[in-house]
Amino acid sequence: MSHSKFFARAAAVWAAFFVLPALVAQNVINVPADQPSIQAGIQAAANGDTVLVAPGTYPENINFLGKSITVASSGGPAVTIIDGGRAGSVVTFKTGESASAVLKGFTIQNGSAQFEGGGILIQSASPTITGNTIQNNFACSGGGGIASSFGSPVIQGNTIQNNTQAGCSGGGGGGLEIGGAGFAKIIGNVIINNEWPSGDGGGIELFAAGSPTIRNNVISGNIATGVSPAAQGGGIAMFNSSDALVVENLISNNSAGQGGGISFLVPSGNRGPILINNTIVGDSAPQGSEVFADGFDSQVQFFNNLMIGPSEANAVFCGSFAGQSPTFATNDAFSANGTGLSGTCAGQSAQNGNISADPLFVNSAAGDFHLQPASPAVDAGTNSVANLPQTDYAGNPRILDGNNDCVSTVDIGAYELALVAQPAFSASSLSFSSQLIGTSSAPQSVTLANTGTTCFQFSGTQITGDFSESNTCAAAGLPAGSSCAYSVTFTPSAAGTRSGALTVSGTDGVTSSSPSVSLSGTGLTPPNVSLSAASLTFGPQPAGTISAAQAVLLTNTGQAPLNISGISTGAPFSQTNNCPASLAGGATCSISVTYTASVVGTQTGSLSISDDAAGSPQTAALSGAAVDFSVSVGPDSATVRRGHSSAFTVIVNPLGGAFSQDVALSCSGLPGIASCDFSPSVVTPGTGGTQSALTIGTHFHTPRGTFVISVNGQSGSLQHSTTITLTVR
Repeated sequence: MSHSKFFARAAAVWAAFFVLPALVAQNVINVPADQPSIQAGIQAAANGDTVLVAPGTYPENINFLGKSITVASSGGPAVTIIDGGRAGSVVTFKTGESASAVLKGFTIQNGSAQFEGGGILIQSASPTITGNTIQNNFACSGGGGIASSFGSPVIQGNTIQNNTQAGCSGGGGGGLEIGGAGFAKIIGNVIINNEWPSGDGGGIELFAAGSPTIRNNVISGNIATGVSPAAQGGGIAMFNSSDALVVENLISNNSAGQGGGISFLVPSGNRGPILINNTIVGDSAPQGSEVFADGFDSQVQFFNNLMIGPSEANAVFCGSFAGQSPTFATNDAFSANGTGLSGTCAGQSAQNGNISADPLFVNSAAGDFHLQPASPAVDAGTNSVANLPQTDYAGNPRILDGNNDCVSTVDIGAYELALVAQPAFSASSLSFSSQLIGTSSAPQSVTLANTGTTCFQFSGTQITGDFSESNTCAAAGLPAGSSCAYSVTFTPSAAGTRSGALTVSGTDGVTSSSPSVSLSGTGLTPPNVSLSAASLTFGPQPAGTISAAQAVLLTNTGQAPLNISGISTGAPFSQTNNCPASLAGGATCSISVTYTASVVGTQTGSLSISDDAAGSPQTAALSGAAVDFSVSVGPDSATVRRGHSSAFTVIVNPLGGAFSQDVALSCSGLPGIASCDFSPSVVTPGTGGTQSALTIGTHFHTPRGTFVISVNGQSGSLQHSTTITLTVR
């Protein structure tokens, strides 16, 4: 290696992803309709204009002349060709052009530069080169396809192929050469089958390039050769102040003497490149089939890269020029029957998460470098990396769970293994029985199962309405092939139909989903007792009688069933009823109450209903009055001569209240041939009592003597008497 390649130029660190500004064209100049050639269109254009080129082959060598214009094809590179005719660079930017100078949609071919930039030459300019095919161009000292010096171009979405060196020796960069401090962005290009036969960098050479970004490119089949002792960097060669950010590229099948994929030599005082999530595989070089690292490279960092060499190769070789070594973390450096990390970096093979194992590509022979699910590179990287891409080379989300442990960890290499979670509930709905407001139902269960191939990582669980849940799920997520249970309880807060939903939100990292279960139930107002009467009054009625029954209607005015545990009264009251043990909401039953007039006067009691409604027991006051009468006579004795009569007054008084029944009067115990006459013979005591005139008559033949005569009052079953002592002479 020639150490003359160490020299310093100004360098800066690119700190923000470049966004191409939208430029609204003021005019469209059509070629050849408006101008006969592309260069004529450029000369006629003003800043902001678009030169729109129709399909065809244009034998020209064009120069943007410092203008902020878009030169684009209407049909694309397959049918719109700018052919340089070996007369110099095909396209030139050297008058300070900015990113708003855009070249888009052409095939750029047959350029031949005396020095640099056979296809496109960029000097102290920063144009945008996008969507072109740049092929079959030649340069002498560097950049067969594109050469840029002291600029920050955006080179994006191009195919750069079959470019090489002609006319001299030395230099480098078959596809591209980037030199001079700048912030070039080489993004999303296909850089294939370029060759530099007498120098370094078959695909790309960075020479004192500042802080370029090389991201999401395919760099394949490029060759660097013809240098003693060894040409470097079949895919990419980096020298001097080239602190490149190399992210997520597919670098394969390139060849060189050192560093078939990538080679760099870091000068003292420089950071050197940072390589993140690249897949560097199948390249060829005697030293470092995939990577050759040398120089003052202790600040160089490798994160999450696959560096997979051919059988019996040393995949990564670290030279000993400065006695230093880059830092490797979570990389896979592997060669079957060979070595992974060798040279001064060999000691890092088993440190910092580095592995050395077959990554199990899907089909590396066909260029398919996706990882199989069993790959040891799956979930083996580190997420703690500045500039870690958010999407992989294919545009999928970058940090996924590939090993079904419910932890998203970046894979090693340019591709992320994208698996699928398929979560679903075992039921789409749960319906609960009617439930009393404010009380909780028995729980119902529903199962969440994941039939996919990776974990369903939870982002949230939501349950709405009058429902609550608990679950057996792990906090992080539900691994593929497993299930967990949710227990749902219904506690209505209001009457009527209540609805809600259980929703579990989550993602497999690519697709978000929210399986849901609809929930429904009915809230019932509590049972409530309404009695048709707050009290019942019986009588007054004759003592010893049983009243006619009176009914109390019991209505459940709530919605929930009323559970009745007992209905009772106390003597002298009794009840019968047709009430069930559970009375439905809105239903009515009847309680029949009777009174037995056992004691003269007013008696009280209550009807009591024990149940599960508020205010239990509910009661209705009961009262009954038992009435009677008394019989007295005045005077209570008399003497009468035979054949004569004696008069008495019979007094019938109420007892215990108004006695409104008739009382029939009679007498007994009369002597023979005597009579007893009442006027009237039937009386009603009422509230103040009543009288009847009693006349006891004798006959001349009535026996003489003293007799006890009974005066009787009869009302129904009630009978009361008094006596008169009668002496007959």
